[in-house]
Amino acid sequence: MKQLTLVVTTTLLVVFAAATVLEAQTIRDNPGYYASTGLTLGATGSEWGGSTGFVMAAPFQINLEYQAGVLNSAIDAINAYDPDGSWTANFDDEEEYVLKIDAAGSLPIYTYPDGEEAGGANIQWTLTGWHQTILAGDIIEDTGSVYLRVLPGATYRPFPNDPPVNDVEIFDGNMKCEILGYTFTGNLEDIGEGSVLGVDLVPEPATMLAVGAGLAALAGLRRKRR
Repeated sequence: MKQLTLVVTTTLLVVFAAATVLEAQTIRDNPGYYASTGLTLGATGSEWGGSTGFVMAAPFQINLEYQAGVLNSAIDAINAYDPDGSWTANFDDEEEYVLKIDAAGSLPIYTYPDGEEAGGANIQWTLTGWHQTILAGDIIEDTGSVYLRVLPGATYRPFPNDPPVNDVEIFDGNMKCEILGYTFTGNLEDIGEGSVLGVDLVPEPATMLAVGAGLAALAGLRRKRR
């Protein structure tokens, strides 16, 4: 029994210590953290580069995650955290962004200022502004619900950095973001002007670590009991 108690105590200490360290390294630990948001759709229209779709009707937030090879301060800059709590979403030029949906797939992927490439059969929706597709993916339909999944998983497609388009998107290649996808209650054909899409976020890393470690601890206890 003493050995069992020691195993449980030690495991819990490791879990809590690891979770605390990891949590401090996530965007969610920032004092001004503001979670990524869903999308509010306006009427159909076009953005600066000519791509058509539902024009965004309200500012929206897309957070990038801290990741290897990129300074946390660079991530904070594009996420636009405000520790004082007075908040403006980091995409407040919403009138320049359109959501295009086509269940047939093969939507084009745009790159500022005039690039275009085939998106593949699984690209059934895109979020584009200033002739830059920043999110794209496929559509998963279920009875009474629609899921716009981001592909590759939780991937943001930044504006080109050579030369830089703005002073915050200075990244080389695609970036990990907080958004797994957007949700809608209803059928695909019901999405239109006035629709509000919810957002599906990446689970907090510390939570995932704690759950994983907890499962490992249970497995260890089971072995001890044998």
